[in-house]
Amino acid sequence: MGASWWRASPGSGQRKGMVSGRRQLDGQVHVNVRQRWLRTHGEEILDREGLNPRGRRILRDLDRWNSLIRWYRNHCRMVDLHWEGLGRPEPFRILDVGTGPGGLLAALADHYAAKGVQTELVGVDLSEDYVAMAQERLGDRAVVMQGDATKLDMEDHRFDVATTTLMMHHLPPPVRTEMVAELGRVCRSAYIFDLEITLYGAVGWAAVALGLGMHRDTLHDGVLSVRRGSTLREFEELVSPLPVQVRRVFPTALCTVPA
Repeated sequence: MGASWWRASPGSGQRKGMVSGRRQLDGQVHVNVRQRWLRTHGEEILDREGLNPRGRRILRDLDRWNSLIRWYRNHCRMVDLHWEGLGRPEPFRILDVGTGPGGLLAALADHYAAKGVQTELVGVDLSEDYVAMAQERLGDRAVVMQGDATKLDMEDHRFDVATTTLMMHHLPPPVRTEMVAELGRVCRSAYIFDLEITLYGAVGWAAVALGLGMHRDTLHDGVLSVRRGSTLREFEELVSPLPVQVRRVFPTALCTVPA
């Protein structure tokens, strides 16, 4: 079930934001409609609550969903594409930005250990609480530090690839642009995964949350996350400075793969 969610849909894979004139025209119409009827800049409960009991309840629901759809396994497969595209560097140096509880870094550590590939894993998060939680989870398999993703205290091309999953929609558009520029400075490639703003995505998440008996806070945040996402065209423009192309993955997400 989980793997089918990650198949590229028709029309995905446009290089560095380049689409046909007709597609651009259609996309602009869709942007306007989505901005009017879907787009919001409302605050998610998890952003406000963090690791308070209310936030932890949302994280438990999300962990259950992640296990169901093989969330981390699929992300590891996508990061593999960047590793291959870079010529299989070893040690493979990965910077995870917005690392949160450290789930992706833990999965990457296990994934590459199983492949016999040496890694250097570093996580960055603005929240001291998440940094502490992730470091406790990861032990000596990774280093997790507090930091601002738009102002990383790291030298140019320090890492092979940056990973950031479901972080972009939490940021105002100007900050997203600053973050992409900084990732391009410190990393050779970047795996960015975030949500596409679609009506069926918002409705679909509501159906999933209700069907799995998730808490109403999780339902609220999931729908709001989709509504804070990007259109395909916006996402392509956002990542255009990077040596990547955009892939749409079902049902309502966008990610970057090597160009």
